[in-house]
Amino acid sequence: MTTTEDPLPMVLPSVPGQRSALLLTLLVGGGGVALAALTGQGERQVVGALVGAGVVGAFFLFGTLTTGFVAAHAPRASLMVAVLTYTLQVVLLALLLTAVTGSPAVRDAVDGQWLGGTVLVGALAWTGALVAGATRGGAR
Repeated sequence: MTTTEDPLPMVLPSVPGQRSALLLTLLVGGGGVALAALTGQGERQVVGALVGAGVVGAFFLFGTLTTGFVAAHAPRASLMVAVLTYTLQVVLLALLLTAVTGSPAVRDAVDGQWLGGTVLVGALAWTGALVAGATRGGAR
């Protein structure tokens, strides 16, 4: 007697370009750190670039995984979750930048301009890698 079982649903669907985006974000962060170190900017700038790369990687990975999970299990709710996740990320980024610029202790440890620049370049790199992955027909 044979039975056919439905395969388990994929917990997280693969997003074209996601691995490339994460790798590119890490390279951008590493490039920011290297640029800060090579130009003799100082420890605050290196920390700012590291924090910026970490923020981009964590925020985008969280958004991708959350939206992918919901899309796999409740497709009708995926757009709402995507918008709410994006809103949460914008609010958290605003709070982080406010904390960096508003607190003297944090401002002495992290350079806000390097953090912001790395977040901006990292976000553009992440988005570009996802678009490139999607337009190449599912390349990862």
